[in-house]
Amino acid sequence: MNSNNRPFSILYFLLKLKAVKNSTDAGYVLVIAVGTIVALTGLLAVYGRSNRIQNVSTDSTVDSSSGFFAAEAALNQRAQDIRQIFLNRQVPSGTSPQDLDDCVAQVGSKGTGDLACETITLSASAENRTPYIGATYVIEGDRTEGIVPRGDRFQNLSMSESLYSLYALGLKEGADANQASAILQMDVRAREIPMFQFAAFYKNDLEILPGPTMNLNGPIHTDGSLYLGANNQLNINGQVTVAGNIFSRRQSNNDTYPSERVRIRNANNTQWIELVKAGTGNTSGTKNPMDPVKIASAFGTQVQVGTDPISIPTPDILDSTGEYFEKADIRINYTPTASSVAKYEENVPFSIQVINRTDSNGNLISSPTAISLTEAQRRSLRQPILVSSKLASISSSGENFITINDTNRGSDDFTVAQNPNYNICTAPHDYDIKSGKIEPNLGTPAFQNTWENLTWEQQRDIAEFAHDILVTRVQERKAPLLFSNLDKTGGIPGLTFTGLNIPNIPASAQVSMIAKLNSLTPNEIASLPYRESDGGDVVQRCFIPAPLIDIGRDSENHNTDFRFRNQREGRDMRILQLNMKSMVAWNFEGQYLNGSNLASTNQLLYKTAPEDSSAPNNSFQRLGMAARDISDGGLVFHATINPTTYSNAATNQSRYGFAVIEGDQLPGLGFANSFNKDDPTGLTFASDQAVYLQGNYNTRNKQPSSILSDSLNVLSNTCLNDDMGVNHRGDARNCDETPKNNSKKLGKAQETVINAGFLAGNDISNSSYYNGGLENYPRFLEDWGGVPLRYRGSFVNISPPLRVSGQQGGNFYAAPNREWDYDQSFNNPRNLPPLTPQFVYLKQDSFFRSFDQ
Repeated sequence: MNSNNRPFSILYFLLKLKAVKNSTDAGYVLVIAVGTIVALTGLLAVYGRSNRIQNVSTDSTVDSSSGFFAAEAALNQRAQDIRQIFLNRQVPSGTSPQDLDDCVAQVGSKGTGDLACETITLSASAENRTPYIGATYVIEGDRTEGIVPRGDRFQNLSMSESLYSLYALGLKEGADANQASAILQMDVRAREIPMFQFAAFYKNDLEILPGPTMNLNGPIHTDGSLYLGANNQLNINGQVTVAGNIFSRRQSNNDTYPSERVRIRNANNTQWIELVKAGTGNTSGTKNPMDPVKIASAFGTQVQVGTDPISIPTPDILDSTGEYFEKADIRINYTPTASSVAKYEENVPFSIQVINRTDSNGNLISSPTAISLTEAQRRSLRQPILVSSKLASISSSGENFITINDTNRGSDDFTVAQNPNYNICTAPHDYDIKSGKIEPNLGTPAFQNTWENLTWEQQRDIAEFAHDILVTRVQERKAPLLFSNLDKTGGIPGLTFTGLNIPNIPASAQVSMIAKLNSLTPNEIASLPYRESDGGDVVQRCFIPAPLIDIGRDSENHNTDFRFRNQREGRDMRILQLNMKSMVAWNFEGQYLNGSNLASTNQLLYKTAPEDSSAPNNSFQRLGMAARDISDGGLVFHATINPTTYSNAATNQSRYGFAVIEGDQLPGLGFANSFNKDDPTGLTFASDQAVYLQGNYNTRNKQPSSILSDSLNVLSNTCLNDDMGVNHRGDARNCDETPKNNSKKLGKAQETVINAGFLAGNDISNSSYYNGGLENYPRFLEDWGGVPLRYRGSFVNISPPLRVSGQQGGNFYAAPNREWDYDQSFNNPRNLPPLTPQFVYLKQDSFFRSFDQ
């Protein structure tokens, strides 16, 4: 064996040492062997130590990362929980723990409510590792009312902002707080922004493609994409925020628009900028989206594309378990009997709950209770009301609206009645003070002559006697009276005057007077002129329509007093009609039959505020007829139908809805009021079904108002027949006098004026269907044919309609001239409608890792 090829080993050196122990090399070999052994032992020690350090370092990195991830996950979840609380229109409440130690310790307070400690557990990253927990708690900062800063998304809008500091601890399960791997802190600002501060606010794609020139002076937001165009001109003066893209084309067929058709005002309000030119660099129409970089360069923060989606309320806020039902002051449940049932109209087709939330001093009641109206009270709401001489004496005025031209379209007075008409009703046989005669003749000339020869006391006694009998007979009716029947002799079945019981009238004169009274119509009896005192003014009374009327039929071949066919939906509807003026009068001075005696309905629907001299003369507010409710900003009505009993109501083929008529004046407090220190209240009407808004709305003593519904239909001032009901056979455009096939049409739509924020469902366009765009947000069923629809408010859409499915288009209507704009008064949060819907977004102020608890 060649020793030169022998491998090196400690054993070889020891053997060699033994072999040469008598040699002079022995010492040398021994030194080398020992040195080698020491060196190798040292290397082994260094390797072992290095390996242990590496393992510890790896474990530490894993622990640190796992702790950080656990803390971050818990922090993000807690931020989402805070956002959801605001979405539910609540504010986080409770107490915070003293520090993070309390969140993992066995002792100490963990806080309470929304601010308390919460923990989540993350699974272990490997079998031999311990799971990690993330513990969080919240500290509440200041809550302020303010304006979104310039340059921020939703700049210049009113907001409520709350600061919250969220703390998170990441550590191994079972470890003490001082063994935490990560401590994180996130400071966020929760901004609640009312949705009626936008000219248009859409959850899905928004299309604004008007034919005539349209000017929109207010912010626009969509969480989808925005499609803009115009046959003439579309001018937008307000911040535009879009989560998707901006196009200048029609979504359904890709028709494009040249540059000059759409203009957006710059942030400094100094010039108009053409959208297509700014977004593409040229003036040609394009199917492509606007370039976000070019848009940002041209508009700055005035037009923002690709914004983060925000948290928007869902449509269940309108159903019978939602927020508007829970917080409503008046709850109406529609319960119609099938129109095929004999004498179906004798059943009261609704129930009403009333919740008084404000006391007489303007303070909120801590535990309000719901009170249900009795059947007798509800029956009274179905009958015409004989108003008092006080209300009947309010004279008519020459109400008008300013003439439309290019200079006044942006005026605050554009949709407010000039010289407003606060007349409640006018006696159909009016007494002429100058001539001392009744025009037209009341009854026969012989009766009128007899009446004029009575003393003032005899006239008063006969009139009061007759009116008392008149109201009693009306209230005894099970079926509702048609308003037009009040002009007919015998129009109230059972109305017959008998006996000799007229106070202070000689028996010899009573027989003749009774016979004469029986020859009069109910309206003539109501119009009997008399003085309440010697030398006093002559007064008369008059009827106004029933506050609530059951409209429509379940099938077109049923026989009903009213019919409403929705041509867009292709079916007959059942609609509960609410007459706003009549409801206010009924709440103030109506009567119902309590057993066999008449009883007052005063303040059964809502408690009234005192007479207010700061309000317009003869307005509800001035007369002490307005609501005093200030909870959630004012009076809230909620109307629904039970989806279990009426299963069709829960589908997109619902046959049900609600109509609101005679809403020129609302029962809230106007901008000038004494009861709520000039903070107006107003009215919000909410329903999970279709709403039909007929005629002028909120044009007298204007106040904050809104309509929230599954879909919104606008009917003109024309669409009200002699029975004061909406009647629409659906065989052609326009409304009808009666449901009979040979009935006359009421004619083309008349100019109609509306002041209200709208929240309603709207269809979603696709490549083959156009939903009509913002210009067809309100649905129409009449021939407007260029007649103006004046509107001030806000268009909000949070979902497609859930209860109707009829598509836009067809020949069942002709479009109005859309004189529409944003209501600038909504910029002041005091002027927003009661319970205005809000969205919430969290703005992160800071995020950092801390080692201090």
